[in-house]
Amino acid sequence: MTGQERKSKTELMLKELNIPINIGLPIIEEENEAKIRSEKEIAERILILTYLVAYADTNEKDQIINYLKTEKLWEAVSKVEKKLFSKSKLTEKDKINISWHTEIIYLLLWSIQKIDDIGLPIEQCDTEEIFNILPEYLEDTSDFISTAKVRTNKEILDKSDLIYRLHWAVRQAELDDDEIPANIDAEVIEEWHYAINWITYYDDNWDEILTDT
Repeated sequence: MTGQERKSKTELMLKELNIPINIGLPIIEEENEAKIRSEKEIAERILILTYLVAYADTNEKDQIINYLKTEKLWEAVSKVEKKLFSKSKLTEKDKINISWHTEIIYLLLWSIQKIDDIGLPIEQCDTEEIFNILPEYLEDTSDFISTAKVRTNKEILDKSDLIYRLHWAVRQAELDDDEIPANIDAEVIEEWHYAINWITYYDDNWDEILTDT
């Protein structure tokens, strides 16, 4: 499927859902040109985000940092994340921002076939479902990482194209002070867009991913 065919397919889907489209939005990368993160990278990022969420909930900083180092994950922790781990106490704003990472984790789990279908971003994910998939708290992560299998370029780019155009529709509705179409959750689509742009190398650095529309 070419980028133009993918764009047309997504636009048809959005029309059927009565979601506005912007025909001027460009196509995304072609399948044969796409660069996709490896299953190992994605699985490790899931685990790092999971333990950042755990830290925000439990404040067990030292235990979690030691665990991430033991599991050889600490080197993949971003600069911003290390700053959060270095704080003596997280602010309420920090905790709220971190809590939204569960939506990123959900999309990333889908991308390595740990979740079959994520549908549309119309409600927040079921955190119990997520934690049932992940390794037990502070347990070995090797099996989780080794069994990850990244989806095909087509699947990833189909999702990327959909998220991109959905996010435009949400932002346009907000700009126009209109009702957000199809019950799309604005916060969830933002997190999904961040995740899929990282998977597709919109930027190399986790802390600097943009969600342009």
